[in-house]
Amino acid sequence: MDEDKEYHVIVDEILNHKEFLKLKNYKHHGIDRYEHVVRVSYWSYKVAKCLRLDYKSVARAGLLHDFFFVNNLAITLGERIKVLFNHPKLALENSKKYFTINKKEEKIILSHMFPVNLTIPTSLEGWLVDIIDDIVSIYDRIISLFKKR
Repeated sequence: MDEDKEYHVIVDEILNHKEFLKLKNYKHHGIDRYEHVVRVSYWSYKVAKCLRLDYKSVARAGLLHDFFFVNNLAITLGERIKVLFNHPKLALENSKKYFTINKKEEKIILSHMFPVNLTIPTSLEGWLVDIIDDIVSIYDRIISLFKKR
């Protein structure tokens, strides 16, 4: 099976879930949050596969790491800072509410904001999603700035 098909077999349950699809209505780094988490998930999956890590947990946790419903554009700066620190917990609560996730996925979701929050990744997979999320966030911000011009 080619990698793109395999990726979709792993994540389709999440990608097509009606609650998860609501992420398309929330802005994140200048794009919609759905697009952001798909990028994080897909590139984390690709790298994890190359490194022979648990690419299934990485793909799923990459999708779920920002699975929360706060409109950053509609809240104050103080509230945004609070969300910055607390959203991994919100994402984990939603993930558990709608999906069955394993312990590794849980830990990846909770630690994806290290060092902003103090939850340190406990696996190579956790570090991978944390780093890919940072890279994709910078990419998303740059792309959104160019789109505005």
